[in-house]
Amino acid sequence: MPLLFDADQAIVLLKLVAAHLLTDFFLQPNYWVQNKERRKERSPYLYAHVLITGTMAGLFTGSVGAGLFVAVTHLGIDLWKLYQTQRSFKNFLLDQLLHISILIVTWLFLIEGFGYLRMVVVSFFGNFRFWAILTTYLLCTYPLGFAVGMSTSRWREQVAAKGESLNEAGKWIGMLERVLILTFLLNNQFEAIGLLIAAKALLRFRDDDLKLTEYVLIGTLLSFTMTIMVGVVLQMVL
Repeated sequence: MPLLFDADQAIVLLKLVAAHLLTDFFLQPNYWVQNKERRKERSPYLYAHVLITGTMAGLFTGSVGAGLFVAVTHLGIDLWKLYQTQRSFKNFLLDQLLHISILIVTWLFLIEGFGYLRMVVVSFFGNFRFWAILTTYLLCTYPLGFAVGMSTSRWREQVAAKGESLNEAGKWIGMLERVLILTFLLNNQFEAIGLLIAAKALLRFRDDDLKLTEYVLIGTLLSFTMTIMVGVVLQMVL
């Protein structure tokens, strides 16, 4: 499979990302952000920020065209963000993904890499290892979480609630820990799995509700066991 880029080409992408991080986080004071949110397209700081962003990208890559393209697209993305009704992690994540996507497109233009990208994408879509790992990660999120929830449902009613819990916190904790376990297994980091189990146990050590502790322990060990079994099967298949 052909490589998408060599070390010199990778440096161009790193320069673009470094320029973005510097201008979007380090070189943008809080009062600029507040003024932009209040005045939107009438804020002079919006255009100052865009100018600095484009200039930094152009200086880092040595390309005036790249700087102009990054500046114009950055302005469009920031205007979209300013008109969102609320500041949320979802909007922040989408904003950064859009910026990074623009940087990748800019990078591919600079290194003339669209032909290589097409070959790599085609190779990935026909790669058994890629699809086996992707499918296993998908299995370890919602489907295994649903299986754990069904398996522990008979004890759920016996657990006495000790105050309100964060909405869907248990579901997300379970998915994240299963993703971590699978990642550790694929990289043969078995000690890290033991550390994760120990850390989870310590969080419940001082809980004086025996039923709740046993319920969490059962769910945790069941989640860990299922994920390890799935990971072992994946390693055998690969």
